[in-house]
Parts: sequence; structure tokens; C-alpha cells
Amino acid sequence: MDHGKSPASTNSFQGPVYNFIASSRSVKRPRPVKSCLECRKRKLKCDRASPCSQCQKTQRECRYAAEGEAVSLSDGSDAEGSERTTKRNRPAPTPGSGPRDNDYVSMLEDHAARLERLERQLLSRASSIADSGGAPTQRPAASSLTLRGLSVKGGLRTRFFGQNSTRVLVNLFDEAKSFMINRNKYSDIRELLQNIQRIHKALQDEHRKVTAPIAVFVDSMTPIQKRMADVLPSRQVCDTLLNIFLTGTETLYRILHIPTFMRQYTEFWAGNPQPDSFLPQLLPILCVGYRLVGAGKGHGHDREGIHIPTATCLVRTWLDGLRGKQLVEFSTLQAELLHLMAQRMINPQNQETWTQLGLIVRMAMTMGLHRDPSEYAQKISPFWAEQRRRIWYTILEFDVHMSMQCNLPCCIREDDFTCRPPRNINDDEIYPEMVELPPSKPIDQHTSTRIQVFVASTLPMRFKVVDVINRTDSLQDYQQVLELGNELERVFDDLRYIATPVQSNDPKETQRRWIRRTAMDMHCRRPLLELYRPFALSSADVPQQIVTGYLRSSMMLLSYLDEVDPSASNYHELWHIHQLIFKQEILQAAFSICYYIKQATNSSASPAPSNLESTGRSESTEDSYTLASESSSLLSLPRLKNAVQKVIDNQCKRIREIGTDLRDVVALTVVFHTCQGGTPEQQREAIRNGLQAILDAGLQAVHANQVNIPSIPVRKPNLLPPSILLTIRQ
Repeated sequence: MDHGKSPASTNSFQGPVYNFIASSRSVKRPRPVKSCLECRKRKLKCDRASPCSQCQKTQRECRYAAEGEAVSLSDGSDAEGSERTTKRNRPAPTPGSGPRDNDYVSMLEDHAARLERLERQLLSRASSIADSGGAPTQRPAASSLTLRGLSVKGGLRTRFFGQNSTRVLVNLFDEAKSFMINRNKYSDIRELLQNIQRIHKALQDEHRKVTAPIAVFVDSMTPIQKRMADVLPSRQVCDTLLNIFLTGTETLYRILHIPTFMRQYTEFWAGNPQPDSFLPQLLPILCVGYRLVGAGKGHGHDREGIHIPTATCLVRTWLDGLRGKQLVEFSTLQAELLHLMAQRMINPQNQETWTQLGLIVRMAMTMGLHRDPSEYAQKISPFWAEQRRRIWYTILEFDVHMSMQCNLPCCIREDDFTCRPPRNINDDEIYPEMVELPPSKPIDQHTSTRIQVFVASTLPMRFKVVDVINRTDSLQDYQQVLELGNELERVFDDLRYIATPVQSNDPKETQRRWIRRTAMDMHCRRPLLELYRPFALSSADVPQQIVTGYLRSSMMLLSYLDEVDPSASNYHELWHIHQLIFKQEILQAAFSICYYIKQATNSSASPAPSNLESTGRSESTEDSYTLASESSSLLSLPRLKNAVQKVIDNQCKRIREIGTDLRDVVALTVVFHTCQGGTPEQQREAIRNGLQAILDAGLQAVHANQVNIPSIPVRKPNLLPPSILLTIRQ
């Protein structure tokens, strides 16, 4: 029997099937548009209020389509449904009429109809914008002077500076910059700056001396393990510093399995031999703990602490001596990360850290940590699979953090890894011999890994932020910036739910809770500040959401310590941690608030435009800052001035205690007192008093008076000292 079919029968069979499928599709009924025109244009969720929340948030005019208007029907209305029905219910081709030609013609007609509909929608959208008096979104314009800088010395030695650098932030303040480079200063101001220059040089010389490793340990021919053991403090001091590290650092950056390391730690003090990698891990831990405890500069060499430069130098010597298979051991990667953290305690150079981190990233990728352990044919035990996930996401945190600090691209992109985030479980729930991992706990339940798990959920957004801030010049509009900002704002809502500020009678518990909450909030707030800063501080047409969101986050960063009782016994320790870890962010926030004060002061000195409240976009940058000030008591001018003055006072306090760098404080003082307006005499007197406070703090730091400070030759007495000029972009 012949089961074949002729071409004619085949075509006749295809026609009814096609007709059946076409007829089974339902035609959409008319569905009036209930969202406002702005939310519909931007594809945002509209609450259909008048005005809606989205338009209120971005200060746009909220307008709804009138009945019978061209845009009042959805895309699936009957006006288009008839066309679709006609084309989809087209009669099937008859046998011998060229089915392929007919299908090709119908496809072209369908494309022509789609283009016609698209043209209609674009024309109607343009007409609605014109009717509402609005204008198309302009391309963001951020000045390169406020985004990046480059120091050039001799044409051969150069260094790149991003938007977070003080010398770049000073470019926002023309009056303060002109004051600092002006050669015709009053004699009292010139003398103060010259004395501060001498203080700065004396503190820098002292810093170089105390951060130099001790030669008797570094240059000795004794085995490296013996030298590392010799720099250890007493057991009691080690216990204290180790506990500080586990409480303050081993929360977000998960490097150790705490039960395993504590077992090795106990056996070490009992005299039992431990792996060669134990001391290279213990020494950086003690260095970080000693720096966090607030015991002076952390450079002293006595039995009550550890000499950080010597300890980090010995660990680096041990790492550089590894060869072959030792370079891909998990314990070696742990020592590399711990050494990086300890080195930043005495040398917080972001560019150097970013460079060293690139080597660690590639080391981890050669070990296969960027792929999830479940992808490998050779079985990895559940315990070590979880440890690999933890340390990989720690590396990602370092990469995103340092890339934002340096305003440079990440070493890793979002699509470069498949490793899944770690589970929200405690360390004592996992052990090397286990067969299966326990289920992950809810995120609102505290574990030793909860902070890392929560922050890891925000990594995709933060990777996008780093990408956006590194291609700011290529952005066509603010849409992507606003969308990322909204996503990060929603993260803060989740954070307030799972990490509520709770006071405790136990000072140690209060400290742990404050550190956890601050770490989680800062790692989500930092990318929001980095995302908004290029536009909030330089663009003239910036949306109100960016201005208000940026300034509010800057104030929140300076308000972390408000959650702690100043009379608490551990307040000074928390203050030290806050100043140590967030020093750069604190200075950035202070400069940003000064820019706000400057704009708001200029706006209050000039009459406001009459149509300010009737337009969806502010007419000028000054108007945007005025609206931000009126929208929140947090951003009122008196409160902002007090916040900046408090930052300056705290920086002077740090100078007295540990002799920190003076240049940033000098620049901030001049900027703060020039941005508040007033007569030139009033500004000069305020600057003189501020510089005198810095000089007094510096004198206390070197435990000497002005006569004992070595003199620095100045070629021309009316020139600004070179160190002060370093705060200005050359």
C-alpha cells in the first residue's frame, strides 16, 4: 500500500490546520489605559493616584490621557485587533497557487503593518509630550574636572584619581580653590599654612619611621616560621585581638571556618605542630584586631600588641617563597586575603590594593572558585564546597569595593562566574566529614554568615553601578541611573526590617549589633553614593530624585554613631572603628554637603523662579537643592553645617591621637568656610580659626611646640606650601 501523499494533498491539509490555529486565537477587547502618561512612557508601575507616587518622587507633572485621545487605548485594542484578525485569518492558499510566494507576501504585509503601528505610537507619544509642556530627557552632562584627575610629575610619573579623591572634589569649589592657590594671602593665613606644612612633614617623617619593619626580624637568617612566632604577643593579648577580628571583620568577609581555626589555635598554644599556613593566617588577624581596638597607631612593638609592619612583611616573605602546588592551596588563598586586609591597616592606598587584588582574583580563578563546585565531575565535599563559595564572594566584595573607591573597572564582571552564594547557616553546623549541607535559614534569622548572604544578594546591582560610573560619558539619559537608584532604595527597606537597631545592656552585644548593621548598610549605601555623585554634584539638569537621594545618604553615613549612646563605655572604641574604616567616605560626604550648602546659600540669596512648583524639572541646580532642603528636615541648612563642623572636629581629634594626614582637613576647612557666604573678612576670620585648630592638634600629635619643629625652606614666602597644593588638581 502506498502511504505517500501528493503535494496537492499536503497543501490542502495545511490550510485547514492554519485556519484552525488562527481562529482559535482570541482578539483582545478594548482596554482603556489607567496609568498616567509618564509611567506608561517609562514603563513604571503606576498607583493611579493623582498625582501618582512615581511622578511625585521625580517631580514630574502627572497627566492622564483624556477620553478618546489616541493614547487612551492599550496596544491590544480593537483598532489593531481587526488588522491582526484579518491577517491571521487570511484564507489558506489553494493548491498550485504558490504557497511559498503567498507566505512571503503575507510576511511582508505583516511587517508593514507593524511598522505603521509603531509610527502611530511614536507620533502620539511625541504629541502628548508637546501638549504637557515637557521636553525629552537630555543627555547627562558631568564635567570631567569633577569626575577624574591625573597627577603628572616630570611627564613620566603619573597617578590616576577618581571622583572620590579630595583633589577632584576641591574642583567643585572655585572660590576655595582660588583662595588656596592665591599668592597674595594675608600674613597671618600664610604663616598658619607654613606652620601646618612643617607639622605635616614632621608627622610624615614619623609615620615612615614607625611603619618600617624591624630589621632584626626581617633580615635574619632564622627560618621564617621561627621569626613569625617570635613577633607574637602573649596568649592573653592574642585571645583579645582574635576575638576583636572575629567580631568586627569575620562577618561580611568570610575567610575562615571559625571552629576549625579555633581548634588549630588551641593546639598551637598547647605546643602541638600546626600546618605551615597557620602563622601566616594568625599574624594578619592579630594585626587587624590590634588596629581596630584603637590602641594608638597599631605600630608599637610590645607584649601588649603586635608590630604590624614587621608582621605583614614576614607574611609577605612567606607568601613570596611558595612554589608549585603551594600556590593553589586553599590555605594560601586565605593567607593572601588576610595579608591584604592587614596591609591596608598601615598603608590604605586604594590603587595599590586594587592592583594586588587583581592577582588574588586570578589566583582564585585558576583554582576554579569562579565556577560552582557542583559543575565539576570530581566530587567536592559539601563542607569544602561551602567554604569555596564563602571565600569567592568575599573576593567579589573586595573587588566591587576597591573598584568603586578607585573609580576603576572591576576585575570580574557579572557574567564571569557561576558560583552560587553561600547558605545562611552557622559555622558550627558544618564540618569536613559531613555528607549534606543543612538547609539555609531565613534571612531574618541571625547566623555567622547572614551579613554575607544578604550583601551577596545585592551584588548584581552593585556590579551594574560600577559599570555605569565607569562609562558615565556614554550615558544617553538618566533612566538607568534612576532605575538602579530605586532598586538600591528598596534594599534599604529590607535592611531596616532584618537589622533593626536594638539596644542591649551588654556593651559587647551592642558593639556587635552596631557593627553588623553598619556593615550591611554601608555596603549598600556606598554604591548609591557612587552612582549619584557624578550627577548630583555637577549636572545642571539632574532629576530631583538624584539630588535628594544623594544628600540624604551622605547625611545617613555621618549619622551611624547616633545610634550609640555617647556615655557608653565602648563609645570611643566604636568611634575609632567608624573613623578608621569610613574615613574616605566621611570626607566625601562632608565635601558633598559643603557643595549643597553652597548651592542652597546661593539660591536663598537670589529670588526663586515663579514657576518652580509647576514644572516637573527644576530650572537650575540651586533650585534642586532648595527643593531638597524643603523636602526633609534631615537636609536643613543648620543641621548640615553642624554635620560638617562635627566632621572637622573629629578629624582634629584624630590628628591629636594618631597624627593622621593634615591635607584633607585643611582643604575641607577652607571649603566649608567659603561655601557659607558672608563678607571676605568674615570668611578669612573663620578660615584662620579653623587652621589654628588644625595647627594646635598637630602640635599635640608631635608632642612638641612650634620651635622644635624642623624648619622647611620655602623658596618664596608668599607661595602656598607644596603639600597644600597637593589637594588641588594640577
